[in-house]
Amino acid sequence: MKLDNRIILVLVAVIGIYAIFLFTSDFNLVSEKITNFKISYLPLILLLVSTSWIPIFIKWHLLLKNCEIDIPLRKSIAVFFAGIAFEITPGQIGSLIKSQLLKTSSNIPRTKTVPIIVAEKVYDLIGAIPASIIGIIILGMDFYLIIIAILALAVIFFFMFYRPASEIFFKRVTKTKFFSKYVENISEFDKIVQKSTNVKAATVCILLGVTYWFIISTAAYYILMAFDVNILDYLTVLAIYTTSILLGAISFVPAGIGVAEGSIAGLFTLNGIDVSTALILSVMIRVLTLWFSVSVGFIALKFTGGLSLRSNS
Repeated sequence: MKLDNRIILVLVAVIGIYAIFLFTSDFNLVSEKITNFKISYLPLILLLVSTSWIPIFIKWHLLLKNCEIDIPLRKSIAVFFAGIAFEITPGQIGSLIKSQLLKTSSNIPRTKTVPIIVAEKVYDLIGAIPASIIGIIILGMDFYLIIIAILALAVIFFFMFYRPASEIFFKRVTKTKFFSKYVENISEFDKIVQKSTNVKAATVCILLGVTYWFIISTAAYYILMAFDVNILDYLTVLAIYTTSILLGAISFVPAGIGVAEGSIAGLFTLNGIDVSTALILSVMIRVLTLWFSVSVGFIALKFTGGLSLRSNS
């Protein structure tokens, strides 16, 4: 099955899941809430979502620089946004298209860029952990949910930073059918992994990841304000949003669809928001954060030639 068809299936699934969410709600309430959405908040929300891209772009560009991959800033931005289009793939594995784009446009070996993309996504998830810990404290959540997430990331962290373990892991991974086509030179691959996960790079990347989560959670908070839901403070929204996205990510469902929305709605309900309103809010938060970003990503993909690249593959 071609990637194009898989994306269409994901989009159909999204529409179906969101339709179920909204039809589960009271129809009159849905109409009333959407009608009463304060449009004056929309520019601020989209500005915050757009601003959240800055720290994760800086992370991407710094990782390239750290591994001595020097490309024009303009091209780096275009490739970065093209990768956002594939955040809807399981585990965001589709972001590897950035590697193919750099190979096609600048003849940069995929062995150099694939480990950078993997490290980039892992740092995003690690950056969500502090907010999840806030979730444990503020929300009084069941510890096992966050412990599972932290343990999963801790295992990844272990394999990234403990050299003997990382060598065994990446040798096994690069022998798989999927990754073997991206790895022409295992020693070069291993060298890039080490550069991408040194203490200095890791510290900066994790801080940038944390910054991203705080900014995007601010956008989620103002979505609640736009619907005149003001019973939750910012830190609570931060905890709910990041914890839900983290749970969606480790589910390995494309974009965490259904898992993230269900978690957001469920946690909102536990914090005093009625079920119907919580379902509407969860859908709108995902539309204005995830799907706005993905839409921008597909526009960038068109300009980088990624669409024609995929159709020829």
